[in-house]
Amino acid sequence: MPTNTFINLDKDKKDKIIEAALNQFSEKQYEQVNISDIIKTAKIPRGSFYQYFNDKEDLYLHLISGIRDKKMQFLEEDINNSENLRFIDLIKKLYMDGVRFAIKYPKYVKMMDFLLKNRNQIYDKIMKDNLLIAENLYASLIEKDKAKGYIKKDIDTRTFAKIVVQLTSNIAIEELNLENEEESYQKMLEQNEKVLKIIEYGVLERTI
Repeated sequence: MPTNTFINLDKDKKDKIIEAALNQFSEKQYEQVNISDIIKTAKIPRGSFYQYFNDKEDLYLHLISGIRDKKMQFLEEDINNSENLRFIDLIKKLYMDGVRFAIKYPKYVKMMDFLLKNRNQIYDKIMKDNLLIAENLYASLIEKDKAKGYIKKDIDTRTFAKIVVQLTSNIAIEELNLENEEESYQKMLEQNEKVLKIIEYGVLERTI
């Protein structure tokens, strides 16, 4: 996490450093990004960088944390209204608004896409906790739906939560085309709808 020296910088200078880092990490794999490119773009001395962050990983984790916080703010209304929705409907709404978030912040999407495809050590460090947070949230919502009679009581809550997290987080982001936002938005929603339809209705033919 950044040092107090970075936190106490004026907003314009902080934004300039973050933007320079975001540009690099959204254009290259983590391993290919050099601190020298970041400080050159941000126009700060190398010594200053190490007054702000311990190393490249420290900066990267700070960026990821910022993306996560911004996305949670973006989805806050959905989560706050979760009591009024069935679990399956909430997942549809979260994914729909998640796609809107991706279109609004394309650099965040590119950076996360590199992370998801690379699956390196830093992926394990970041995603393990994030996926667990999502699983815990979903598990609590599944239990509420069980109590209301929307979900079968014999369904294992934790397994169901893991399945939903894995399926929705692995829906391909390749459909995102920022030159044709509306079309790609529709394709991603349709893909997600197909997955959630299988979850909601199952795959076995109903017999009389």
